[in-house]
Amino acid sequence: MAIVRFPRTLTPHTGGVDQITIDAPRVHELLRALVARFPGLEADLETLAIAIDGEVRPDAAYERLLPTTEVDLVPGVAGG
Repeated sequence: MAIVRFPRTLTPHTGGVDQITIDAPRVHELLRALVARFPGLEADLETLAIAIDGEVRPDAAYERLLPTTEVDLVPGVAGG
């Protein structure tokens, strides 16, 4: 089971939950499980970066998740 942490901007879609444990073998399955549990997240997930164990992974969809994996959903940052 991976630990998933939500940024404050997503907690309105999760009923105030800022962290959850999800059983999924890979990131894309984890994201599907999150949308199944919190349908309001679906649109926002497209705009987020995914950090696995503290490292942002641009192509995270097929990354393996271990029971100790920590996944952070990171909002985009604009700048210049």
